[in-house]
Amino acid sequence: MLVTKPPNVPTSVPTTATVTTSTAVVCGSAKLNSITGGGNSLASAGVWPWMASLQRNGIHVCGGTLVAEQFVLSSGDCFSSSTSASDWTVILGRLKQNGPNANEVSISVTKISISSDIVNNAAVLLLSRKPTLSDHIQPICVDLGDNSFTVNTQCWASGWGSGGGGTFQTLQQFNTTILDCGSASSSNRSICTGVMPLEQTNIGGPLMCKVGQSWVQPAVLTLVPKLSRASDVQVFIKISSVAEFLREMVGTFPPKANTTSTNTTTVKPVSSTLPANGFSENPLTVVLYARGCQWRQRLEPGSCQGASRARWSHGPSQTNPPLPVPSSLPPQTP
Repeated sequence: MLVTKPPNVPTSVPTTATVTTSTAVVCGSAKLNSITGGGNSLASAGVWPWMASLQRNGIHVCGGTLVAEQFVLSSGDCFSSSTSASDWTVILGRLKQNGPNANEVSISVTKISISSDIVNNAAVLLLSRKPTLSDHIQPICVDLGDNSFTVNTQCWASGWGSGGGGTFQTLQQFNTTILDCGSASSSNRSICTGVMPLEQTNIGGPLMCKVGQSWVQPAVLTLVPKLSRASDVQVFIKISSVAEFLREMVGTFPPKANTTSTNTTTVKPVSSTLPANGFSENPLTVVLYARGCQWRQRLEPGSCQGASRARWSHGPSQTNPPLPVPSSLPPQTP
């Protein structure tokens, strides 16, 4: 028997949902980086998306790296002329110091914090706002002591210098290898590489090594005094030596790119008008299997106590027509 339900009674219930998914920020991801070979060369756009140009009065002074959405890491040596945040600007996404850069963004600095460590005076810059992350702007992972950089690990450094950057002063990249410090340093705070042709304006930039699928920064570039060199070994101080300072300044660092991250999903209920009995606005057909049951045209609670089965379906519509009433009823289950 087909029974048409009574008119709708407004009832607000969540019938649909709007789902918004946002991907968590990770570090060390460089989608445009397919670098495999060695040697020193000019970089291409997006290869090192965390590179920052620290500028004063519109002039590049030092390098730096984006290490969290609103924080840049550099060397304290860069701020001997001024530690006033208002004097500095950070440019992200830049490739050339001279010439157009379609992917760059310029952000003012709110605060400059310099560690009290005499050997490794790292600097953390708080940006006035978060940049929009893209393939050309991403944070690098910072080694806080939880990574291992074994001898013969291939690493890179990058920075802007007048010597090899050409007319446009394009970002340079230097390939190097982790070496045993030997007699150059006996400190467990040191990390040693092959000698690279670094300039004054490369200071503050990163030494970068790939760990798994993520790029990690074990040290900030400095100009190493001649007394710190032994044969072909260049000595840097591990950034992990000021890990406590970095955690205090930055707070939480983003996880590595090869770490499974949980997406944030927001579900927003959308109200819809339904009858008080829970049926949708479209007419509903009730297919009733019953035996010895007297039905009215309008179904009411308790109107049929002997119904053995009931099946509800949306209808009628072209895609979901009413279910046919069977010509014969199955045996009633005791």
